[in-house]
Amino acid sequence: MSESQGMLLEKENDILVLSMDMPGNNLMTADFFKVYEAVMADIEKLAADKKYKGLIIKGAGRHFSVGADVDALADRSANETYDDSTGILPEGHIRQKHYFTFLRELPFPVISVVTGFCIGSGSEIAVNSHYRVIEKNARVGQPESTFGILPALGGVARTIEICGVQNAYTLVMSGELIPADEAYALGWADIFAEKKQGVSEAEAVIRYIADNYSCFEPARFREYMGSYLKSREA
Repeated sequence: MSESQGMLLEKENDILVLSMDMPGNNLMTADFFKVYEAVMADIEKLAADKKYKGLIIKGAGRHFSVGADVDALADRSANETYDDSTGILPEGHIRQKHYFTFLRELPFPVISVVTGFCIGSGSEIAVNSHYRVIEKNARVGQPESTFGILPALGGVARTIEICGVQNAYTLVMSGELIPADEAYALGWADIFAEKKQGVSEAEAVIRYIADNYSCFEPARFREYMGSYLKSREA
């Protein structure tokens, strides 16, 4: 459908699939964010057509994302300081945060298929999605606190919403990476999948929602997943 310097956006039947294939296992450098924002702007426009049943986000290779480049993160933190005197956030940060948090407002289910490492800002893409399918080889975490900062792209609020305050506090403040089964047990992930089964699991969720509901309302995301999981037990 479209390809932009390491990110491939395809249409598979009526589902959008974004495969992230940036250098360094999707290391979140300044180049990553530039390309990511451009692709997300395209997705935002496509969503307005209301022709698609869902969006799947995945890593093209072994890893979803190894997180932010530490040096780039330090530079960005230094250059995008909040000004107490004006109360104005840096324009770059506002734009960047939008292209993470807008995922939860899209008119179709957004599912991150988590494989390998899903760390830092990569984890924030996943938690800002409506759902997460995690494969058994994955490890997830928010190590920002070990650098003296906190996730700033919607990750804290969404992790609290998904996992509860106590679990979110542990995940965010410890900075530890946790294995897939533990992430699933904490409620961070909605579905635990075998290796290479994550995409098919995500497709099944999207098709179930499209077949059983006249429209997707983001605020009802828990209801849809609950119904899908119950249908699998029948």
